[in-house]
Amino acid sequence: MEMDHTYGNIDLNLSATTGKKRFPSSPAQDVSEHTGHSVRERNPPHSENTLKFVLVALGLLLLCALVALCVLGVLYFNKGVSYESLSDQFTSTVESLSVQLHNATAAAEELKSQLDQVKENYENALSHVASLDETEKQYEVLKVKYHTAHEVFSACKECQKCGQCGDGWKRFGVKCYYFSTDTLNWTNSRDHCVEKGGHLVIITSEAEQIFVNSSGETHWIGLNDLETEGKWMWVNKQPLTETGVILWLKRPDKPDEPDNWKYEDPSGENCASLGNESGHTHSWFDSSCRKLKKFICEK
Repeated sequence: MEMDHTYGNIDLNLSATTGKKRFPSSPAQDVSEHTGHSVRERNPPHSENTLKFVLVALGLLLLCALVALCVLGVLYFNKGVSYESLSDQFTSTVESLSVQLHNATAAAEELKSQLDQVKENYENALSHVASLDETEKQYEVLKVKYHTAHEVFSACKECQKCGQCGDGWKRFGVKCYYFSTDTLNWTNSRDHCVEKGGHLVIITSEAEQIFVNSSGETHWIGLNDLETEGKWMWVNKQPLTETGVILWLKRPDKPDEPDNWKYEDPSGENCASLGNESGHTHSWFDSSCRKLKKFICEK
């Protein structure tokens, strides 16, 4: 019975395969047939993946190389353009500087020419100023001489009218002089001379100086610096420097006159006199205007 069951199965299997071509089976097929499960044929998976990876890497490398070539081309083009631009700018700058240098040189030469002309004009002006100074000095001398001649002429006309100087007056040349016997301060002496028709004496020559100091006594004369210290003026408003005669006392070992001594009068010495209390009537002294002295008038 058991044998019948076995042969029956064999017949069933043979009938299932009837009409199919049979080939020698591989061990795997035998196993599948034996086990009843199908086994798929496999290819090695790592061979296909490696090929794909290599192709992708080669593509990326080609792409990178193309990008690098493009970048190098752009950089080279920019470098060429930049170099040409810088070259043009340098050439333009050099040309501009050359033009400016030429203009500056021309301007410097023009300025030097103008400076030489200014120097020449300045030197001419200096010589002209020196000539003017000399002319001014000659004018001052002539003015003094004119004033002297005018005074002489006026005195002559007055003498022709009056014939004589008058009582108490002395003649010297064309002028008349009054020597006081009383003493007054300088201001009162000036006013007294005006009342007598004259003024305090104005000394314009050494001969006149010798005449007025013949008495050997100190007298007030018509010279003062009451308005401006150090600027001595005659009573007719003529500066001392214009008369041409200056006879201040000179001392070898002490200050010369006028010395504006303030020991006796804090306001100083602002009026002039012939000599001082010690004599020396051949020279002039500055003295306190408050002092009482004799005085000399002239007309």
